[in-house]
Amino acid sequence: MNRWGSAVVGYAGLTRPQDLLGEAPLEEVFTRAERMRSAGGRTLQHWAGRLAGKHAVLRLLGLPPTAERLGQVEVLSQPTPACRGGAACLDGHPPAVRLNGELSELAGSGEQIRISLSHTGERALAVALRSAQLPEDSARLPEDLVRLPKDSVRLPEDEDR
Repeated sequence: MNRWGSAVVGYAGLTRPQDLLGEAPLEEVFTRAERMRSAGGRTLQHWAGRLAGKHAVLRLLGLPPTAERLGQVEVLSQPTPACRGGAACLDGHPPAVRLNGELSELAGSGEQIRISLSHTGERALAVALRSAQLPEDSARLPEDLVRLPKDSVRLPEDEDR
């Protein structure tokens, strides 16, 4: 396994999150929590950053990026003490990674996968790396952070209805 992975996702000239994925279903690549977080007034740049993060994590793990595997890598904002637990806090928190499904056991005992995202006007860049777990890692990605009120955000798949 690698110690780090990186990825770049271009989004210049694209208009919808689905355009980033080609034939892969949006619902398979992005978890419901990611779709809710990204659909809440975010730009395509935000979606591209999450996708670059997923690709970087899969490169770190040495795995090819299938839609199923991309969907098992969840990239969400990490809560900070300034965010008083409100599920709809939209302040700029650092990204965090959660591995789901068959990928959940690949992080390594005592290790944490960390991620950094950056954007330009045309591309999103992500770097993922392995590091030792820190005490604050136990507080990452609580369930109430990824739960938003059902009617608070319109998801891309809702646009066709």
